[in-house]
Amino acid sequence: MTERTSVSTIGLKVLMGATGLILVGYICLHMLGNWQVFLPAVYINQYAYLLKSVPLVLWTVRLVLLGSFVIHIWCAVRLAQLRREARPAPYDQRKPNGASWESRSMLLTGIGIGLFVVFHLYHFTWQLPPFSAFESFTAHLSETRRSVPDVHRMMVEGLRTPWVAGVYLLGMGCLFFHIRHGIDGIFSSFGLVNRRSFPWERWMAHALGWAFFLGFSIIPVAIVLGWVR
Repeated sequence: MTERTSVSTIGLKVLMGATGLILVGYICLHMLGNWQVFLPAVYINQYAYLLKSVPLVLWTVRLVLLGSFVIHIWCAVRLAQLRREARPAPYDQRKPNGASWESRSMLLTGIGIGLFVVFHLYHFTWQLPPFSAFESFTAHLSETRRSVPDVHRMMVEGLRTPWVAGVYLLGMGCLFFHIRHGIDGIFSSFGLVNRRSFPWERWMAHALGWAFFLGFSIIPVAIVLGWVR
């Protein structure tokens, strides 16, 4: 690997780590917002209304997330290309050499997350068939005289079907494995860890992965079991 390629690789890893942190921050806020489904319906409906009441802020956040998502994917693809260019001839035998399953399946879990995001948008944002009925779900808030989307009902009706809940659990499984290795890689890319230090970043990555998996998964599970109506 040439010096120029090495610098390019480091830059791509740092950029991928920075965009990854932006996406992780959004995921954390999104999870906390979704937990309001366990409260009376007015809370999450008001929360959703407030998020969309300032279009400039809403679209700024959306564009930042979209840009981060695209850059994150581009960096991953470019890094894979550089690795192939550095070793055009494949290994005679492919051995993990101590590498974790997460590190060897980042592309697979990344694709899984991408497909889940498309399904999530299709399900709740675009509301295309067979979820078109969500457009008619409305509620009234005391702060506004007009009807607003009944997000609480959308979530309950949209996740009570077992196969839909299963898709969400599968998506959260991909997120779990991707986050566990991704957070570890972010800290390494920023030079915050070394081999002799206590693997605190690994503990943090595992804790965050479990927090996201359990935090998001409890919602469809609770709805399917009838704990949320």
